[in-house]
Formats: sequence, structure tokens, C-alpha cells
Amino acid sequence: MKSMELDLIKLTAALLEDLPGEAAQFRMAPLARKRLSEMPLGDESIRKAAVMIPLFRSLETDCLMLTVRSVYEGVHSGQVSFPGGKFDENEIDPIQVALREMEEEVGIKAAQVKIIGKLSPLYIPVSKMHVQPIIAWVSEPNWSANSHEVAQILEVPIQKFFQSNVIQKKRMEFSPGVPVEVPYFDIQGHVVWGATAMIISELLTVLEK
Repeated sequence: MKSMELDLIKLTAALLEDLPGEAAQFRMAPLARKRLSEMPLGDESIRKAAVMIPLFRSLETDCLMLTVRSVYEGVHSGQVSFPGGKFDENEIDPIQVALREMEEEVGIKAAQVKIIGKLSPLYIPVSKMHVQPIIAWVSEPNWSANSHEVAQILEVPIQKFFQSNVIQKKRMEFSPGVPVEVPYFDIQGHVVWGATAMIISELLTVLEK
């Protein structure tokens, strides 16, 4: 994988097999994070959401696109993430939600996208969202950031995530006076952590296969 181009046929097939799931996700999880079996998924206040993982080629290099969120009054303000968001009323298909959110946030239309498959869903406790990641190949990566939601677009060569020094750790306080050790990807000076890092971790495990 590290020295080869992405094989989309093999990747599509791999995503139809048993996924690595939590075992891969938790390599990049904060140490205090609970397992899925401990999460309150039956809570009616939990919202469904979907994110798009856009893969594309730039200058003969296979890349992954991330966004830096705009600063706003919310728990994910300024964080690095994938395009995505919660289901609107009457929406039931996570692929359609991810496509809609990607067009709203970075201007990529469904006609420019080939859906590759899905990764394992995960729960984000702080925003009470149960998120389904969707992987897509973007044939025309002419991003157009919606400045209301996206402050910056990051084009990251996939090989970057396999470099030995890309994973770092830092202490963060989720509660006053309670520091938690958090692993993160150091990407172009940005801290890519939490659910986004956990999703990437599973993707990398699938790609390594």
C-alpha cells in the first residue's frame, strides 16, 4: 500500500468483508473513551449522522481530504473533520446524507463522486451523534469551501498517515482538572484527533490489507 496506487476494486471488496471496527478505531481513541457496548445508543436524544471520506488523486498521488471547521459556538468548533452532519427529517440513507453535506460544505456534487463503501459506525459522546462514515472517490476535486462551515481544506497524501512520526500524543482536559492523554495525527500543523482520527485509523487498517 505504501508504495502503490490505490486499487479501488480491492478497496471496495475489502469494505464488504468483516471490518476491523473498534479494534482499529481505538488505536487513536482518547484513553478515557468508553467502548461502544458501554454507550447509551438506545437514548432517544441520540442523533444519526454521516460523514464522507473523500479520496482523490493529485499530482499522481493518492490523497484524502479533510476540512478545518470554522470557529463557532459548538463542541466541534475549529476542529479537523470530514464533511458531514446529522440526518435531516425524513432522511434514512447515510450515503445521501454524506453526499448532501459534502456538497454543502465543499461544493462537490454527487456526479463527481463514486461511492466505494462504508466503515464501521461510531458514537461521539460530546455531541450525542451516532456517525456512519462513507468512503468515496472524487474524480474532480475542485473544492469550493463554504466559509460559514469550513475555514480550510486539507489535501493529505495517504502515505503521510503511514509515516512513523505522524502519530503524537498530548494531554487535554475534557473536565476541569482531569487531563486525559489523547493520540492524534500531526497533519500540516493541525491536531487530527477524536472521532476523525478513529475513522482514519480504521481506514488505514483496511488499506493495509
